[in-house]
Amino acid sequence: MAGWRKNILFIGILLILFLPLLQQKTGFLKLVSLAGDQISTAIPSFTLKSWAEGSFQYAYDKYLEERIGFRPWLVRMKNQIEFSLFRKTNASGVVVGKKAYLFEKDYIRAYTGKDYLGDWFWKQKFRRMELVHDTLKSLGVELALVLEPGKASYYPEYIRKRDMKNALPNTNYQTILDNIEAVDIPALDLNSLFVKRKSDSSFPHFPKGGIHWSYSGMLEAVDTLLSFADNITQKNIPDVIIKNGEVTKSLRDTDNDLVEILNLVFTPPYSEMHYPEFEFRLLSDSIKPRVLTISDSFFFNILNAGIPGKAFANEAFWYYSKKIYPDTWSEPRDTSMINIRKEVESMDLILIMVTERFYYKMAWNFIEVLYKSYYPEHIRDYSYDYQARIITDYKWFDLVVKDAEQRSVTLAQGLKEHAAYQIWKDEQDGLLVKDAGYYVMKIRKDSAWLAKIEQKAKLKGISLEEQIELEAKWMESQESKTRNP
Repeated sequence: MAGWRKNILFIGILLILFLPLLQQKTGFLKLVSLAGDQISTAIPSFTLKSWAEGSFQYAYDKYLEERIGFRPWLVRMKNQIEFSLFRKTNASGVVVGKKAYLFEKDYIRAYTGKDYLGDWFWKQKFRRMELVHDTLKSLGVELALVLEPGKASYYPEYIRKRDMKNALPNTNYQTILDNIEAVDIPALDLNSLFVKRKSDSSFPHFPKGGIHWSYSGMLEAVDTLLSFADNITQKNIPDVIIKNGEVTKSLRDTDNDLVEILNLVFTPPYSEMHYPEFEFRLLSDSIKPRVLTISDSFFFNILNAGIPGKAFANEAFWYYSKKIYPDTWSEPRDTSMINIRKEVESMDLILIMVTERFYYKMAWNFIEVLYKSYYPEHIRDYSYDYQARIITDYKWFDLVVKDAEQRSVTLAQGLKEHAAYQIWKDEQDGLLVKDAGYYVMKIRKDSAWLAKIEQKAKLKGISLEEQIELEAKWMESQESKTRNP
């Protein structure tokens, strides 16, 4: 009997060991795929060199590991243990707050001022934005800024102390508010509005396990947004009528988007959410304006609900000022394929909508593109342009943020230094155009040259800045003659 028990035990162990292989080869027990972006490793090519170096074995081992039987279930089990015991997540950029509230790191970084660009950059940004706004207005096109809410601002009480450590006094959010007051550009601050309404709301504007506004919060924002747009355009836009709808724990849309990418076995508990119904009321004198929205993923909730098609005369959403929706759903389309200026001038209203995470790169490169198009005669500011390049490149910007923290310098200083280095590198590689902006930059770095120009300015009775520009334009003309004799 003892021998039979050992044999049965041995066979049982073999079956357990071979189950993953059996599941991999036959596909029995259909498993739910892992959520989020899953980068699949291709089968590596065999060469004698890769074999000798060991790189083939490493790559093939990774290839097999990604295809092992029961992998989704095993990953979920590992994630569940780490989440339940240590409040650790294996989803990139996701952190667990108090009472298991989920956040993305970038929102906390923005809330604590660790992505603050500095006063100089924002003054330059808003100077360009004001000029673009005034030009568009003269063409019958309104430009407006909408600050979407952020979960960190809405739930600061659930952010862990260690994530609030070394918070800085200045934020891009406050600096945007300060600058927008100084220019005549319409602005709607939904971030502060959500915070003000938080205590009076029956249901949360942000779900516990999601990063976007809740469905009911989105509709509340839409109601305010349409009133804002109506006031700007004076078109009497159709009203949105929000009805009761359904209250349920069965989450929809993006209300559980962060929990999903955690890939857990068990979904953490969450409160009931409200999913109202809505309809539009078209008045006899209602006129639907043509509206273009430059925004981030928050606007997908609005677009997917079909709201632009009901409230406006068109549907036009430029995701990060690049991908064009809804066109891209049928065929990939982006702003490099169109005449941006022509498209913009065909609109009644341009809405720049940006959430807390992206306040630092508000409008992405939309303002800069139009500024260069409308004001080609303006002298280029190389430092601003290169800093703007860094800011719109997420990985590059992230590296600069980390470098500034490690060196204990402000991010504004770090951006300036990294931009200066890239300018120098591009100059060494012969990539810089020797225009007036280039010579302004060279003059400011050359104390002897600057002193001579200062003397010229005094003799002419003009400001130093005016004389620097005159000198730079003259140098550009001479350079042009050299290139085109």
